[in-house]
Amino acid sequence: MYYRRRSSLGGLAGGIFLIFLLLGFLFGGGGLFLPLFFVGLAFCILIGSISSFRPNAIYGGIIGMTWMLGLALCFLIGFWPWILLPVALTMILGALIRPVTGMLAGTPFLAAPQPQQPIYQPMYQPMQQPVQPPQPPPATYQEGGNTYPYPPEAPPEQ
Repeated sequence: MYYRRRSSLGGLAGGIFLIFLLLGFLFGGGGLFLPLFFVGLAFCILIGSISSFRPNAIYGGIIGMTWMLGLALCFLIGFWPWILLPVALTMILGALIRPVTGMLAGTPFLAAPQPQQPIYQPMYQPMQQPVQPPQPPPATYQEGGNTYPYPPEAPPEQ
């Protein structure tokens, strides 16, 4: 049975996203809606991935946050060649996946105690007596109250 550790960080991520969405609606008249929307998504992705307490998931959240912030930058400036910035950052982070996840795995935040796992119970009962080798078939059989010998086996045809 698998137990997931529950965290309040998932709810925090949703709350932060709703706050940024509200800010986008309030101040989005001057073209700030999409940048605020993507910044909210970036923090939501990062905090949501941190709530999993797994280094690889947090690494994926960092990559997702990089892309959302890159999109926010492009919508804020209005100059799309800046999309090359998140591309370059993703390539750099891709080259550093082992050091980044190793560093994340060593943080005390991720070393929180794990939930109690159920004790493994085997699904079979141990054998009480040793296995007996198969016995050869009897040389005779009974039919109608009489005992008859088996006929000899015929040689295989070629």
